[in-house]
Amino acid sequence: MATIHPDPPERPTNPAVLPDVGPVRIDDPGDLIAAIPAMLGFRPTGSLVLVCLDCRDGPFLVRAVMRHGLPDGAVGPLDREAIERMSLVCAREEIDAVVAVIVDEARARGMHNALADELDLHLVDHGVELLAVHVVPAIDVGRPWHGLFGDPRRGLLPDPVSSGVAVAQVLGGRAIRSSRQELEAVVARDPNRDRARLTELLRERPALRTSPRDQLELVLTRIAALSSGERPDDREIVDLARALSTPRVRDALLSLTVTAEADAAEQLWILLTRALPDPERAEPATLLGYSAYARGDGPLAGVALVAALESNPRHRLAGMLDAALQSGIRPDAVSELAFTGFEESAKLGVRMPPPVGGG
Repeated sequence: MATIHPDPPERPTNPAVLPDVGPVRIDDPGDLIAAIPAMLGFRPTGSLVLVCLDCRDGPFLVRAVMRHGLPDGAVGPLDREAIERMSLVCAREEIDAVVAVIVDEARARGMHNALADELDLHLVDHGVELLAVHVVPAIDVGRPWHGLFGDPRRGLLPDPVSSGVAVAQVLGGRAIRSSRQELEAVVARDPNRDRARLTELLRERPALRTSPRDQLELVLTRIAALSSGERPDDREIVDLARALSTPRVRDALLSLTVTAEADAAEQLWILLTRALPDPERAEPATLLGYSAYARGDGPLAGVALVAALESNPRHRLAGMLDAALQSGIRPDAVSELAFTGFEESAKLGVRMPPPVGGG
């Protein structure tokens, strides 16, 4: 299932992909709206959400969930750009129909109608049917929802936490975050970290004189240590930053994304992203963005890649992944990079953990 996750209004909307959620009931809008946080991975606010459906065989199946953050005021160029981008993804993915949900507590009904009209116009141009548009102030239990375009249906939302989709996602190990801010906090700079000290150490501490093989083994050792509760000190963080700045090492580490060590590696990427100053934090943020993208966590991939490009706007891998995310490229396409990582690690003489499933 694809999802286009939110970004600040100045950035275009980015596509990514999440696990399938199976058949859904579109005849009960309340249940469908309540499932949106589980499908996105967080509770959206001030948003236009598209639930994209495959209607060809049997029950309706969710093929994609796309979100655009709504700026204040009337429908503007950024909204039209996002709607056109989402419509293009629908056309490319051969989406049959869309149910739109406007999650908005502040704007007037006239803006909701204008937004729905704009969406309908773009979808029709791409041969996609807009089945319904629903409006809800917030996705919380008991909040009222109603239909647009003459749809007389209205009601109160059931508990999003107990929706069938939410239960399935949680049991599958997928986090459902309470807000966009909670997601951004994952990669936010650690306020308790002395970045001036790290900057000084990066300037004064000699560069690693070891081979790329030794640097790769250093990173793998630190991943294992962090899994055991041993956090790196400032000097070790600097050595890790040096290792990740070696392209062959970073490329080899991409392979961890498809192994049983993926979660453990992500914890180190998060720690380093939060700790390191610019431009060094771009490397772990890119690794985190790639790992999240490849396993289908589009929202986390987006914020991680934003952090990487803010740290180093010229980072080639982060830029490539961000462009793929914005274009709606599916994870199975970018996951091929992980297998080039195995090739690189083999050239370095390091045996990485095997891919899950032995692929």
